[in-house]
Amino acid sequence: LLFGKKQKKQMKTKSLIKPLPIGRIEKTHKYIWEPTGEILAYSTTQVCNTKTPEQLENIERWRHKWEPRGVTAHYCLQQKMLGNDEPDMGDYKDWIEPLLSLDFWQNFEPWGVEFMLCDLEKSVGGQLDLLGYDNKEKKIMLIDLKTQGNKYAKPYSTNAQLGSYVDALKIHRDIKPDVCKTIWAKPNKCVIGENQEVELCTREWRQAWEKFQSKQETF
Repeated sequence: LLFGKKQKKQMKTKSLIKPLPIGRIEKTHKYIWEPTGEILAYSTTQVCNTKTPEQLENIERWRHKWEPRGVTAHYCLQQKMLGNDEPDMGDYKDWIEPLLSLDFWQNFEPWGVEFMLCDLEKSVGGQLDLLGYDNKEKKIMLIDLKTQGNKYAKPYSTNAQLGSYVDALKIHRDIKPDVCKTIWAKPNKCVIGENQEVELCTREWRQAWEKFQSKQETF
């Protein structure tokens, strides 16, 4: 994570874990292991992708809608976790205000925010949204944030994606979350998903990796 001087003053440095030496090329979304300069071959998102060509085409068609919304929501949550309670929400207050006003955050202590990770053996890089400790539940939580354009949109599985981060946290920081969760930010509504079992997430990640690898070998 890279922070400006102002942000450093706001950071809750007492609880944030030390970032890994990973960089990212924004244009290509490629991750770099800085100690060796290795550009990692894959991303977690790439490995976990199960969408059809038609679905991917539709996603690209609406990128101008969902991408700035997602970027802004993630930025605002990051800022709140770092101590800035009034981040610039831009045009997305309907999504972000319900997210930032969740009572959930009153008991949450952030450990890692927009934290870059990797599995060097697999050559996979990724970035988790939030890792921390829930003082009410007494659990270490790994949290992913998703935004949806429709208030009534249904959730989808994020197990494999979160499982990738679980494995990488174990490798690099010897941290094992007690539970994974997904938060769904929708217009004028924010939903905290049910607990996702860590073992299930890691199992689905490894299955996704095996499936992805088999496709690479085919091509």
